[in-house]
Formats: sequence, structure tokens, C-alpha cells
Amino acid sequence: MAQYLGCPGAGAELAAELLEGVRKELSQGATALPGAAELVRACRAAVPIAVASNSPRELLDAALWSAGLADCFTHSFAADEVRSPKPAPELYLTACETLGVAPKGSVAFEDSATGIASARAAGLYVAVVPSLPGVDLDHDWLGTSLAERELQEWARELGHGTACSRAQR
Repeated sequence: MAQYLGCPGAGAELAAELLEGVRKELSQGATALPGAAELVRACRAAVPIAVASNSPRELLDAALWSAGLADCFTHSFAADEVRSPKPAPELYLTACETLGVAPKGSVAFEDSATGIASARAAGLYVAVVPSLPGVDLDHDWLGTSLAERELQEWARELGHGTACSRAQR
């Protein structure tokens, strides 16, 4: 980021400034993406779920709280809690191990190339809703919103024996 902004050597200062800005925004409240709360709650009702975030713990907790999703996750994993954060697979592998699920039978919801690389390296199915428009990202399923009818229906069908076959299509 320092190189991009033309401030070589100012990485730590810029990171601290960015962290403070994000803290401030989250303390004022940030709404979840459309469809996120419904998707999380539908998945949670049927299968074990976790968050594997490349954010530090402080920001992950603040974001979940701010979006009203903190009570939805029994397990969450932050970048500063692993040796190798995304794009390495450690966050996803740790989440799958803790949940007692095989990565091959798990789904990662991602929005960036870094997260997708991590999920792929861990062996998860990758559902993508890009955070930036017009970006071509690797995916098994690609959507424009977490509120998409197809995705919401898939989540509601989890645990009823049909969701896996639909996800593989």
C-alpha cells in the first residue's frame, strides 16, 4: 500500500491510520451485505459454520458485532491468529478442523482473489460475490449478491439432501 500511494517506508504508519479509520467506521455501525444475515442463519441451522477472515481479531469482532452477526458464529478465525494468513490455506484448514468437517465437503464464501486462493489451496468449493465490480475471479459459483434467490434457496435446502447435488451443478 505504501508503494502504491508513493510513500515507500511508511507501511506501518499507513497501516495504523487505516486500522484507526476502520475502527471508527465500525463503531458507528456497518450493515451486513444484503442477504448475508439470512444466508448465515439458514446455513447455521443446517451445518456447522465459521468465519475465516484475513482481518485481525479486533476488526473481525467489530465487523461481526456491527453487522449484527456476532451471535451467529460459535467459531471465528482471524489472520493474526495463524502463522500464515490468506492466501495460504491455514485459516480455512483450521476452521474445517475445528468444525470437524472435510474441506472437500465445505463451501467458502469469498469476495477477493486472496481469499479465493486460500480456499482453493485448502480444497474448498468456492462461492464468489466479488467486492469490486468488473473483476474476473476464479469460482465454482459466481453471483452478484448474497441475496440472490438461487443462493438463498440452496442455503435453505442444506440438510435436506438436495443442496450438495445442486452446489455441484
